Amino acid sequence: MAAASEPGPRATPRRKGLGALWFVLAASALALPAVAGAGFLLGQRSETAREATLPVIGAAPSYTLTNQLGEQISSSRFLGKVRLVTFLFPYCTTLCPLIAAHLTNLEDQGLRPAGLADKVAIVSFNVDPEDTGPRQMREFLQQYGWDPQDLHWQYLVGSPAEVHRVVTGGFSVWYKRVSLAAKAQQPSVLPMIQPDVENKLADSAHVDYDIVHNDVLEIVDQQGRIRKIYDDADTVDWQTLLLQVEALVQQKG
Repeated sequence: MAAASEPGPRATPRRKGLGALWFVLAASALALPAVAGAGFLLGQRSETAREATLPVIGAAPSYTLTNQLGEQISSSRFLGKVRLVTFLFPYCTTLCPLIAAHLTNLEDQGLRPAGLADKVAIVSFNVDPEDTGPRQMREFLQQYGWDPQDLHWQYLVGSPAEVHRVVTGGFSVWYKRVSLAAKAQQPSVLPMIQPDVENKLADSAHVDYDIVHNDVLEIVDQQGRIRKIYDDADTVDWQTLLLQVEALVQQKG
């Protein structure tokens, strides 16, 4: 901040002019926060406008699968809503729990306060359809803060062939089952550093395998079109997702 100038001699006839100058300077200083605030709002609106022009990447696949409550759920159920699509392994101890926490926070801190909860569907696909099902899916959701009875989040599973068709064939997300022993023996020039997140479900199951898969979150619009793909889903905070949702809701697809 620049130092304020000292006022001129008290007896000079220019004192009145200096007083007027001080008034203008003071008024300008007071106006700066308002201008900055207006600039911030304009920036936010510009960001929203930019997000609203998300390109259409492709069509999301159609499916009928089973949710965490054992109910049959068709993809047509989500038409008219913005979908946040993820791919989760119930016994995961690295990135999946972080994604689940972000989505729970999005619902609690973002969507519900904004009145958008009923305009959005969180849809996750279980990439371990061979050995886990609705029971494990319910426990996974619950331990990371979500009530499995709340169907704003649909965690879906089906036959291995059908899950592969939807996840890999439809959303282009790769996944593979590997034994922990084989994984430990794989040579790696630069080992991947991942967080170690507590998963009591995995601890109690004592599984000897992992499901390695793309860390992806995809946004599907109200017409069933893929509009955004995040390749590092665990790093996407709920505030960013809320902006994307608001943009698509305002755009109405």
